[in-house]
Amino acid sequence: MSCPLCAHSKSRPSWLGSTVYLGEEFRYVECLSCKSLYCDPMPDGKTLERMYGPEYHDLFHAQENMGGTSGVTEVLSWLRREGRGKFVDYGCGAGHLLHAAKLAEWNAIGIEFEENVATRISQRIGVPVITDTAELLNRPADVLHLGDIIEHLTELDRQMPEILSLLKIGGLLLAQGPLENHANLFKLGVKIGRQLRRGRATEMAPYHVLLTTAEGQRRLFRRFGLHELKYSISEAAWPAPAKITFDDLAQPRSVGLYFLRRCSQALSAMRPHSWGNRYFYAGRRMT
Repeated sequence: MSCPLCAHSKSRPSWLGSTVYLGEEFRYVECLSCKSLYCDPMPDGKTLERMYGPEYHDLFHAQENMGGTSGVTEVLSWLRREGRGKFVDYGCGAGHLLHAAKLAEWNAIGIEFEENVATRISQRIGVPVITDTAELLNRPADVLHLGDIIEHLTELDRQMPEILSLLKIGGLLLAQGPLENHANLFKLGVKIGRQLRRGRATEMAPYHVLLTTAEGQRRLFRRFGLHELKYSISEAAWPAPAKITFDDLAQPRSVGLYFLRRCSQALSAMRPHSWGNRYFYAGRRMT
């Protein structure tokens, strides 16, 4: 299997090893070119249906509570530069960004993948959230946002063109998400920990089928005809706690992760263009 990000054909076993879900093993390999990790084999349709059931929504809310609403300010800054128009948030989550875009007087539309989830979000924030993207093809977006989406996609060569068809030629793509195999102290600590427990199987769903580097992520966007305007790297707390309380002192693992992340963020701040665990991208669709 070629790298889904940069299309390089060669890989090797990765430090992450594999995970077991529903009795099936999913191994992660490292691309020899862009150094991103990817799941090989990818989960099939039946597995994905099970993965993204009710248990995933519980996990999603836990991650959101830890990660906050980072990225909203940056997106709104780009929307102000663009003026007014149609804004589509593909995989809109809880709808924080959609609501903010509506207040900024954009024609905001969200896309979600389960009807009941879409209806609940739409009713709560007063913004249309749809599951069928066909209606957007005749009037594509001026600005399309992908927030923490790409790392879940199992068929990028098919899915990226479909997603980009929702954006007009010359339109602005804004994307953000994790760089889970990019350089930072926290990742090094996790990597060493994983190597020390080599041979012990991890049992969880492979929600993130791509653990990218900045190089892999940027190559993906270039591969699909996007012209880069901005690419920045930062370091967020997740999956470590963003803060600890007195009660947390009884949980050594949480305390250790918290202080490791704080040290990692301090070091990454010294090399803001090189180290971190999240990216923000802005680019134009050229074709």
